[in-house]
Amino acid sequence: MMTMNSERSRPAIALIKSVAVLQLKVLLGAARDLAISPLAWAAALADLVLLKTQEPRFFRSVLRMGEHSDHWIDVWSGGRDADAPKRENVDALITRVEEVVRDPQVGARQARVLKRWAERQLARAKQRAAAPRITPPSDRTATSSDDPNRQ
Repeated sequence: MMTMNSERSRPAIALIKSVAVLQLKVLLGAARDLAISPLAWAAALADLVLLKTQEPRFFRSVLRMGEHSDHWIDVWSGGRDADAPKRENVDALITRVEEVVRDPQVGARQARVLKRWAERQLARAKQRAAAPRITPPSDRTATSSDDPNRQ
């Protein structure tokens, strides 16, 4: 049987969690903005330098990356209805982390999966580093010493 205090604390806990998630998302957005700002300047400069030889593309790539990250962070998703379709974004990541923290068995299984993934990635990186590098033959131009018919 639930007491009156536990029934009242449930919405309070949900509100506190929502505020914390919002603040985390705002912080992520600010960090993203700090990272993308110098990238945007560098991309625009590169596009200006290469403007005579190609259409601007680097700055647009940075804009697309920013847009993609904006959809992933999805700051205002807390205002959507509960029955709205779920999206794969920061909310889904937070939900997974919460599941891991609440259920030690799930957390241990996820940790094992993550460890196996990291070990595979490390093994692949070691294989790539150990593999001999094949360099393409250099394009040599014929010189007078290479061509016996040339005088």
